[in-house]
Amino acid sequence: MSEADTAPGIAARCRADGGLTEATLGELRDELGYRKLGRWVLAEIAETLRATGLGFFPPERLDAEHNTEPRQWQTVWIYVRDGGPRARVIDAVLQPDGCDVRAELSALSTESLAALTPQQRLDRIRDIVTA
Repeated sequence: MSEADTAPGIAARCRADGGLTEATLGELRDELGYRKLGRWVLAEIAETLRATGLGFFPPERLDAEHNTEPRQWQTVWIYVRDGGPRARVIDAVLQPDGCDVRAELSALSTESLAALTPQQRLDRIRDIVTA
């Protein structure tokens, strides 16, 4: 399943907004072609975003166990999971078991390049070159 087949509108909007955008559950529901929000629609929205290379938060907004009465005006933040600094920090907070949380968050709170890991230094150089 390609990105164009899953959520082309929200994926394009997120990228156009610099890799971070906010969307309502109603917008996401409409993009998938549903008329109502429900537990299965929430699950499909979450899966579609993941399959498209996008992440979202707060995660409980698309979890039917936590969001038992979803409303179309509720919002989620959607971000591109491209391995860039923003995605790494958000992923470190949302999924701490999969990364070096201390290293990712330390890079945020310091101006000292000495505090960065070698990978973080390379990522900064890459960000500068591609800016």
